Amino acid sequence: MKYYPAFLIGISVTFCYSSCMYLFSALLLTWENELGISRNNLTFIYSLGLVLHSLLLPILGKFVDKNLGFQMMWASPILLGLSVIYLSLANTYTEFLVAWLLVSGTSGGCLYTMLFSVITINLKSKAKTSIAIITLFAGFASTYTFPTATYLTEQYDWRFTVLIFGLLNILISSPANYFGFKNIIKKEFKIIKKQTYKNSRLLIILKDNRFWLFSFSLFVVGFNAGAITTHIIPMLQDKGLSLALAVLTASMFGPGQVLGRILVMIFGGNKANIKLFVICFYSLILGTIFLYFINFNHYLAFLFVLFNSTAYGSMAILKPLVQNDAFGQKNFGNVHGILALLYMIGSILGPWIGSLIWNVGGYDLLIFIFFILAIFGNVTAIFLNKKKFI
Repeated sequence: MKYYPAFLIGISVTFCYSSCMYLFSALLLTWENELGISRNNLTFIYSLGLVLHSLLLPILGKFVDKNLGFQMMWASPILLGLSVIYLSLANTYTEFLVAWLLVSGTSGGCLYTMLFSVITINLKSKAKTSIAIITLFAGFASTYTFPTATYLTEQYDWRFTVLIFGLLNILISSPANYFGFKNIIKKEFKIIKKQTYKNSRLLIILKDNRFWLFSFSLFVVGFNAGAITTHIIPMLQDKGLSLALAVLTASMFGPGQVLGRILVMIFGGNKANIKLFVICFYSLILGTIFLYFINFNHYLAFLFVLFNSTAYGSMAILKPLVQNDAFGQKNFGNVHGILALLYMIGSILGPWIGSLIWNVGGYDLLIFIFFILAIFGNVTAIFLNKKKFI
């Protein structure tokens, strides 16, 4: 089966995302009640974990460039699984802090950023379909995590639930990555060994205006996505939607992202990556306009989700492909890690700065900021499109 490796990796990354992201949300109230740790402290730990995760990405990218991607792909889920199992033993704030930092740190080697680096380096122009298949699987990670974690916690306790999630990383994610990547990169080692990775090449890329255009556009995506996903429920209620309708609207983000990935698979061509990236920003701009006017017609909420979530879903596939088109294969992992760091900085700042903006001028001002940032992101993407690639 041609895309059998992608199916295996998709299964692996689904369990990995479940353990290091959605499990936290699913058990937040349980940890607050049973461990006696305040919600503010718990969410602070989560944000601190994101910072650590982000700082490690450029370092992990160097492992990819040194031809250690295969080892990282199967070893990281094992380390993640052990960290999650350790989390199940936490009793105090300090123990929980250490455990979650381990979870966030070890997850860096088996999530999208590093996965897509290895896949894009090896499959080149053929990477798009495999990346799309992987993200289709992972798009349903939240759908799997919330009911599973809730059921296991009700039937047993949260420690048993966390233990099971950790074991799944070790018993399923690691073997799936091993056999998946073994088929993807088995012919690429010789090619990689012939390449020379000089710091001068990385410096040339970092001095390239296109790198910073691309970086800013990714920062905008991260900021808007981080702020919107955090504030979506109160934002929609502020626009006049009932709690039930707001929750229903927010729950459509996952399927919407899957739709975006399907559209990229159908309409994306080998030379269309950057053009599709530009179109995604037009979609974000339209989605933000619909969000602003929801109070006039509540049905606009579904158009807002449709345009925003499909853009986010498409960009998950397009980011490594645009980088490959613009900057080539050399130092790919390191550059991808740096770009991912800038995206993550936006994701980390979005929720907090979004709250500050809301305190100053309410959600209408925040939505206006989303609109302005989306326009700037669109402009930078257009300039990136007009620049001649290497």
